[in-house]
Amino acid sequence: MGLPSTTSLTTGGRDLDNYLLPVVRRLGQERFFAVFGQKVHGNSSTLAIERIRELTDDSWVPQIKVRTTSSAQSPAWKHEVAAACVAAAPQEHLAGALTLEIHYRVSSGRNWAQLWKPTIDALGAVLGVPNPMRPFAPKDDRVVSLALSRSVDEMLGWDIEVLVHWSHG
Repeated sequence: MGLPSTTSLTTGGRDLDNYLLPVVRRLGQERFFAVFGQKVHGNSSTLAIERIRELTDDSWVPQIKVRTTSSAQSPAWKHEVAAACVAAAPQEHLAGALTLEIHYRVSSGRNWAQLWKPTIDALGAVLGVPNPMRPFAPKDDRVVSLALSRSVDEMLGWDIEVLVHWSHG
């Protein structure tokens, strides 16, 4: 997503998932196994669609891995993800731009795109939370690069595995 050079990449909204979700909804979430977004200073935005490559990179190690059992639409689901995030979050708060990668293991019956927002909302221990009274309203506009992917595992049933990796943007 190209933004003017005078526009901050890490403040003022412009959460990447809010740009990716309408495209995926329109084209059909079941057609996608990975979606990527990046905020940059520039004059244009680009959309690319390509075949998925198998996730075989052994160097990608998640900092959070949680298997959730609650309904993904319930507050309990966010609490499960948030608890794993708190346990894995760095002691010192990460400042500045962040790269965020989230991988979901789900059964084919799951609409994985519906998991994006509640997952990111539960990552306050990493992203920061401006108002402690609103723990599920993190500073997700700090994410300048977002990768969302899924793999299908019918053995999970209605459970969901969420794997998260972050680094300085």
